[in-house]
Amino acid sequence: MEKRKEMRIKKRILSSLEDKPAIVVDISRSGIKISMNRPPQSQNVDVKLQIGGKVITLKGDVRWITRMVSTHSSNQIGIAIREAPPEYYQMLSLSG
Repeated sequence: MEKRKEMRIKKRILSSLEDKPAIVVDISRSGIKISMNRPPQSQNVDVKLQIGGKVITLKGDVRWITRMVSTHSSNQIGIAIREAPPEYYQMLSLSG
């Protein structure tokens, strides 16, 4: 499994993956980790993030999925970012 070269920023952001609710766990310039109830059906995914009252869309590729078993079942999903709007990188530079 390839590790991210950039520093990860722990940040909780409401998001959606394949139009299903998800929560971003951490982010970097090249990838994000998301938690959601059901894993995505496709390898190529669109992730919608709400940043400063605006919704932006990232295009990415699922790299791994880990099923977490606890009182609430969830899946941790690693996504490599293929395309992101400038607002995503601006948010990262302000957070880091």
